[in-house]
Amino acid sequence: GKSTLIKLLSGELKAQGGDLTYSQGVKIGYFAQHQLETLHPEETPLQHMMQIAPDQTEQQLRDYLGSFGFQGDKALEKVAPFSGGEKARLVLALIVWQKPNLLLLDEPTNHLDLDMRQALTMALQTFEGAMVIVSHDRYLLRATTDDLYLVHDRQVAPFDGDLNDYYKGLTEQQKAERKEAQASQPVKDTANSAAAK
Repeated sequence: GKSTLIKLLSGELKAQGGDLTYSQGVKIGYFAQHQLETLHPEETPLQHMMQIAPDQTEQQLRDYLGSFGFQGDKALEKVAPFSGGEKARLVLALIVWQKPNLLLLDEPTNHLDLDMRQALTMALQTFEGAMVIVSHDRYLLRATTDDLYLVHDRQVAPFDGDLNDYYKGLTEQQKAERKEAQASQPVKDTANSAAAK
């Protein structure tokens, strides 16, 4: 549901019905875990950056990559042996460089270590465009979102409250559902079942 919504917004999937209209001038930056596979394993982070920013000097690109954790010789290492977190950082660096005004982020903190999660959170806090974030990372959501929308039963609806209100309501709903399920189960009559044996 949630990842499907992001794919629809990004244009990766076609809607089965309805219309999707963007205002003029929208520039989308889309991050999803499968994009890690689009990196060229035999190329370096610097080579990836040079492909999308050929007008920049090597030093400018290395400085930029350094802000994503690719300092010094790390910017010159081949991508193939990189961890999932390192690849995710590189994909994010490539997206952010292109200065989108709408970021679509599908589980952006998966595979990131704590330091990089914090760095991503800080970068998103300074992002001046709009963001749609699908994540189970409560810290990221609390720190970067102004509005919450719930995706449930093929509907998207604004949630009136913060993340704590959501989790409190979810817990109460689960308790009520368990109580209802228990109440609907037939009560075993142990005295009659013992006599029947």
